[in-house]
Amino acid sequence: MRKLLLKISEDRKSILKVLTLQAGKLSWRMIECSIPHYPRCNSVCINGVLYYIAENVASSPTYRDMIIVSFDFRSEKFSFIEVAKPFFHSLINFNGKLASVTSDSNYFDRASTCLNLRVLDDIEKNEWSKHVYKLPLSWENVVADANLHCVKVTASNEVVLSGYSQRSPFYVFYYSLEKETIRRVEIQGMEAFTRFQVYTFVDHVEDVRRMKSVLGLAP
Repeated sequence: MRKLLLKISEDRKSILKVLTLQAGKLSWRMIECSIPHYPRCNSVCINGVLYYIAENVASSPTYRDMIIVSFDFRSEKFSFIEVAKPFFHSLINFNGKLASVTSDSNYFDRASTCLNLRVLDDIEKNEWSKHVYKLPLSWENVVADANLHCVKVTASNEVVLSGYSQRSPFYVFYYSLEKETIRRVEIQGMEAFTRFQVYTFVDHVEDVRRMKSVLGLAP
């Protein structure tokens, strides 16, 4: 069984639906959320729970504040986590825990000096631990004039950093939390896509099967 959370905006109202894929059948259900919100930035799914940053649009003193929304696909229940300061621009899975990686400014560039890792250790108490990693002396030369953001942390504890726009050549950067070293990998074949915005995904596996087969809908 697979589930998909869908948010639709109609006439300034938000409609939340869950799509269930089971035994070759599709079923949609409306669900309710206690706090009206608009999803922002990225999302991450950890152990069947979807986390994403959203803007609170409820008529309350916290209107327009940023919050972290979690949706448990098993219970189909929403819960909310207060966003720690400074504001998190990205959410990642760090060894099975919700986490965020930030620099000492809004993004990573050649002037950055450290990498801040915040990990949600206790979701009930909203307790976050902070870990600061010093960037190596080679950082400035390796990064050059790129502006980077965190995509994810790999199983080998390497932080994957990527740019927002296409450049030639185009690089993806890997910072090792254990060794505190930086390396870059050139992605070839991107030259034809200059001036385009870039979305970087990690651990993608190409699957040439038809979508119906993937969803269990093949006759």
